[in-house]
Amino acid sequence: MIDTSASMGATDIPPDRLTEAKAQVLAKLHDLPANGTVSVIAAGRTARVVVNGTSDLGRVRAAIEGITISPSTGDLGDALNLANALAARVGDAEILVATDAALAIKPATRLDHKVSVLQVGRERRNQAIVALAVRPAPSGVTRSVFVSIANLDIEPAQRQLQIYVDSILREVKDLNALEPQTRTEVIIDDIPRGASVIEVRLTAGKDGKQADALALDDRAWAIVPPDRLRRVLLVGAGDPYLETALSYLPNTELYGVTPDKYGPATHPELFDLIIFEGYLPAELPRAAILAIAPPATSALGEVIGSLIDPGIATLPDDPILKYVDLSSVHVGKATKLALPAWARSVIPGPAGAPLLYVGDRAGQRTGVMAFLPRNSDLPLQIAFPVLMANLAGELMGGSAAPTEALSPGDPVTIPMPAGATAITVTRPDESTVELAPATAGAASVAFSQTDLLGVYSASPVFPAATPGPSGAGPSLTPIATATPGTTLAPGATPTPVPTAGPVDPNAPVRFAVDLFDPSESNIAPGSPASITTLGRQPGASASPGASAPARPSASVEPSASGVAGGATAEQRPAARDELWVVIVLIVLAVLLAEWLVYHRDAVTRLWRGIRRRPAEPAAPGVAQRATSKTNR
Repeated sequence: MIDTSASMGATDIPPDRLTEAKAQVLAKLHDLPANGTVSVIAAGRTARVVVNGTSDLGRVRAAIEGITISPSTGDLGDALNLANALAARVGDAEILVATDAALAIKPATRLDHKVSVLQVGRERRNQAIVALAVRPAPSGVTRSVFVSIANLDIEPAQRQLQIYVDSILREVKDLNALEPQTRTEVIIDDIPRGASVIEVRLTAGKDGKQADALALDDRAWAIVPPDRLRRVLLVGAGDPYLETALSYLPNTELYGVTPDKYGPATHPELFDLIIFEGYLPAELPRAAILAIAPPATSALGEVIGSLIDPGIATLPDDPILKYVDLSSVHVGKATKLALPAWARSVIPGPAGAPLLYVGDRAGQRTGVMAFLPRNSDLPLQIAFPVLMANLAGELMGGSAAPTEALSPGDPVTIPMPAGATAITVTRPDESTVELAPATAGAASVAFSQTDLLGVYSASPVFPAATPGPSGAGPSLTPIATATPGTTLAPGATPTPVPTAGPVDPNAPVRFAVDLFDPSESNIAPGSPASITTLGRQPGASASPGASAPARPSASVEPSASGVAGGATAEQRPAARDELWVVIVLIVLAVLLAEWLVYHRDAVTRLWRGIRRRPAEPAAPGVAQRATSKTNR
């Protein structure tokens, strides 16, 4: 096992800890017995088998050399479980772990094999960016950037913070007193509107000292939430409470139409959210939908009756209920609904009948409220506009992109505009990945190759002969505008004052991946004993619950190393049995026999001469006579 987590990128051992770990592992290969096999596991955010049960050391060396840093939080426990399963194929296997033992997640698994540790790393000198967020300033005209910096060293440090706005250096702040083992918060104001990407960097301070040992956590990125005008269509007889609450949604235009006038001419595809109040059309639009008191069973849910004075059950911890107090809310009448499989209950009612549920229905965000607001006292409470704002934000998905940073390896859902056939994602290293929807007409695609730190950009792909969706607005009169504080008299239709134009559906969707993990940024080398004690100790028996070694039989399938699964050291030949010596001796014997047959006459004469040789030399005259006789 080779630890590839972010802390292994520390440069306290030149060039870095991972390179040193790989060198130590390669040196350990010299201790491998003859015919021994090796499996290699890269232990990053998840465990990955690089080589499985091979005796080809050339292949093993190439695989080890190809292992790279995974800029994420490591989970050594996951890799240890995998190593234990591979080692179970060969009873006398040993698990060798190359790591700095700076574990963000402490493994607790018990292993059935001996564990040894090759430790790398010396220092703990590191400061890290552990949080970054962009928020609107109180004036609403500019943005503010919030940065949290942690000094994970045991000594004070001086660093410099650089702020880039769309790749242009905007501001520099000197951090002259970063106290050890503490966080420092920095606020940068007056970020101009129109900015899209904020990047912050930690560099060496004025004291001239070298920057810290880990560079992966010295940079971070944030996506500025775009100013987007969203359009909401309310289909119903008209509810002043509901219209007033929706009119306070920021950057939103509210349009209204009665059920008898709703249809294709309304252009439902141009709205971000359509709210049906006490009415449902025969054909549901392909858009985010909020159905309030649906009159009949539909694809949104099954209507099974009605409820009179329903009580509200224990509320779950749901983001839609953030800052919403429903403790004093009373509902007079509601529709009794069955919770669909695709939805989650937000406001549970009596006997499992939900009063509000939301979910993703075949790629479409959908919410269903079981009661009309005017049939309750909810509109008279401050919870109502907050609930509607949270609910609309959930269904419209906020901005088209995730503005909160992702952790490396986390999947992200990318919305797909109408008419698009694919999504092209450009990664921070400029490589591209094209994603196709799983089903025709899907509203989003999932992307999981977020293993690099930085900013990703996703652009829709449209057919060459089909233009992208039109940005033209609907031919309806808005009943409310995006301007907060607008008060509508009954039947009033003020002229909208949009705060932002419609978003181009072809515009790229950006999202950032950052390493915000103080535990992983704490690069202080840990104790190897915390890992070695997880393995079997000398003389200890297998851990409880471990399966007994399998007896050799014809039905046992050999493992990758050629040994039956579960075999012990006593059941298989010793690893140092060198059969090649016996084979070479046999070959030499065959060659010798062939040589003797080919030169049999010469060998026969030589053999006779050896047998006739006297024990002592004869007199010269005798030797001469013997020679003459032989010649005759």
